[in-house]
Amino acid sequence: MAKWGQGNPHWIVEEREDGTNVNNWRWTERDATSWSKGKFQELLVGIAVENDSGRGEINELKQVEGAASCSSRKGKLIFFYQWNIKLGWKGIVKESGVKHKGLIEIPNLSEENEVDDTEVNE
Repeated sequence: MAKWGQGNPHWIVEEREDGTNVNNWRWTERDATSWSKGKFQELLVGIAVENDSGRGEINELKQVEGAASCSSRKGKLIFFYQWNIKLGWKGIVKESGVKHKGLIEIPNLSEENEVDDTEVNE
């Protein structure tokens, strides 16, 4: 532990009468849920895949449940999120012209899981 008057300059908080969180050195947290929901809509709806057999497209964000937050501790950003997402898709088989539609479900999209461990159900 540093002696009084020495040490990290961020620690001036205890010298301030108003106790201001200087440079967000202590823990701060911001809710990012509504921003994230808008970003899902922007990034996911409209994704299309096409090959010689047919074409498929995500056409609807049916359900988004969960939460996201951005925190800061000692100048380091930390992101937390957990989402259950349901997406509607439609597609067409080129040769026959048959149309299909369905649902894609991502039941636990979280910062705790590796990308390869993310479960996607069709």
